[in-house]
Amino acid sequence: MANERERDAVRNLQRYLRTLSYFDERIPNVPIDGIYDTATQDGVRAFQAAYGLPVTGRVDAATWDLLYARYLEERALRDAPARISHFPRLPEDYTVELGEQQFLVQIIQHALSELDVVYDWGFDIPITGIYDETTAAAVRAFQEKNRLPATGGVDRATWNALANAYNAQFAGYNRE
Repeated sequence: MANERERDAVRNLQRYLRTLSYFDERIPNVPIDGIYDTATQDGVRAFQAAYGLPVTGRVDAATWDLLYARYLEERALRDAPARISHFPRLPEDYTVELGEQQFLVQIIQHALSELDVVYDWGFDIPITGIYDETTAAAVRAFQEKNRLPATGGVDRATWNALANAYNAQFAGYNRE
């Protein structure tokens, strides 16, 4: 049991070093195998030298704390930004439809308006927060383009397709 915990701790150490190696050429890329071997020791030495710590190749509290802090900093800088989910989870069959007035409609209208640049539907979609016939027509066109039932309402499947299309075009990432 203690041996497995030690291997897990070494794997974490190696994971942190490997992450830093992607962005700091002073840190060598180490294997993540849970074995504190020469490559791992060299990685620790390189980290210690790069960050002004005593170069021992051993992981003391100061090395661990700084390594973990730098790892968290890099993750915060490099990870995709957190997203806000606006579409409600309940009720499960929820659909945004003609006549509704709410902030979610503004988000739908904004996404459709931005995607019009890609799809060239020719809709002038004002962002009013009111689910009007123009919004419904744009949703139907989007649904047809994405092989969804062309109801003109935004259900969970349409929302997911709309969010994925928007994210793929404008946010630099796609959920899939």
